[in-house]
Amino acid sequence: MKIRRQSLGPLSKGDQIEVKRPNGAYYAATVLRPPSAMQINMVFVEYHAEDGSKCVRGYVDLTHVRPSPPLELNRCFKIGDAVDAYWENGWHQGVVRDLLKDSKYVVGFHGNEGKVEEKSEIHQCNLRLHREWDDGSWVPSMAELANSSNENDDKPRNVKLKIVFRKKQADAEFRKGDEVKITSDEEGFRGSWYNAVIVEYRGNDTYLVEYSTSRKEDGVPLRAEAKAQHIRPCPPELSPVASFCLREVVDARYNDGWWIGVISRVLDGSKYAVYFSLPDEELEFDHLKLRIHQDWKNGKWIIASEENSRRLVMNSNRLLHKMDVNEKRFRVKFPKGTRVEVKSDEPGYEGSWYSAIIVDSLGNDKYLVEYLTLKTEDLGAFLREEAYASYIRPRPQHARCTRRYKLFENVDAWYNDGWWIGQVIKVLTTWKYAVYFQTTNEVMEFEHNDLRLHQEWINGKWIIPSKDTI
Repeated sequence: MKIRRQSLGPLSKGDQIEVKRPNGAYYAATVLRPPSAMQINMVFVEYHAEDGSKCVRGYVDLTHVRPSPPLELNRCFKIGDAVDAYWENGWHQGVVRDLLKDSKYVVGFHGNEGKVEEKSEIHQCNLRLHREWDDGSWVPSMAELANSSNENDDKPRNVKLKIVFRKKQADAEFRKGDEVKITSDEEGFRGSWYNAVIVEYRGNDTYLVEYSTSRKEDGVPLRAEAKAQHIRPCPPELSPVASFCLREVVDARYNDGWWIGVISRVLDGSKYAVYFSLPDEELEFDHLKLRIHQDWKNGKWIIASEENSRRLVMNSNRLLHKMDVNEKRFRVKFPKGTRVEVKSDEPGYEGSWYSAIIVDSLGNDKYLVEYLTLKTEDLGAFLREEAYASYIRPRPQHARCTRRYKLFENVDAWYNDGWWIGQVIKVLTTWKYAVYFQTTNEVMEFEHNDLRLHQEWINGKWIIPSKDTI
């Protein structure tokens, strides 16, 4: 299941990129939804409007997207250099026209439709050499820029530089007004994160923050100092999931904060038992009080993988015992040759199910499966993959519906060789429907025979969930 992209490389939720707007400027953006099977050449992003007044979300063609260029610190510029200037909330192409004091430059911006070139004073920290993203690489390359810089350094220049020290803000990772998440090493609060806003940077990796949900006795929002290691940006909003799996790492909304836990039991009625290692206890939550857990690593948000989940699970013998008892009750063993469905978690395909057959049991809750509709890249054979038992389920029974589907009824739609979870939002004719897919925010039309009733495999039995859980 490979997604065809231009030369940008794989995109993931939370990636920082740049988006080209009609005015020709590039704007910093965050990937909210990578290209999917339904939108192969489009990416769903969030960026600031040109006037900076609000955030804009929407689909952008991959031909108008590029990665953020590598940083070049302390680069000096000369008259005539082609540069990108951060101006009016975006990166605009221009030319250095004059050198000023205090590390400032006069930059001329290309006029449109015969307009006179517009000039503006730009600080050195808001300039970068202009480069083009061409066929998966930057032109000129970093090596070419380095050689150019060395050649210029050998030539005498009559330029006076004034070094500007930014004092406290130079080391600040977050800015005043940034919305962030705060955690604490204090007993009883470990493993939880709370919404807050940066008030100011106080030096030595310390910030003054104002909590969004905690207040003092007089009703005034609580303020406190927090170390940078206890602060992280707010995670990107992910599409809701229809259900959570046993052993899956989640965030649970509890006591005005988000607490990291593990699904220890799947209960009836769209409820789950969640185990928290800090403190050592298990609580029950409705589906709507849970969300997919994301880790902040190396400046990027990463969705917790199955392996990460297992490492977290191994931290407690008590949880292992609970889950072992639970799995013995509801675990389904799949003999060789059994026809099953396998869930995908590949970006753009999350939540879709594909027909497969069990080839072999590999132990440790893993199986080798062979897909019945997906083939290898050379189309020479059906695709084989290893899959965890938590990603495998029996084929649904009595899923075909002989009656007409109702408005807002949850269904599975056959598309791109798999079953996708959706909801009927319009009955077009007697046997044709418009179906909305929350994972891709799209609406498509389907014939009656390409739909089936949506069911969830929970605790060893098929359950038809309510529409609120989709």
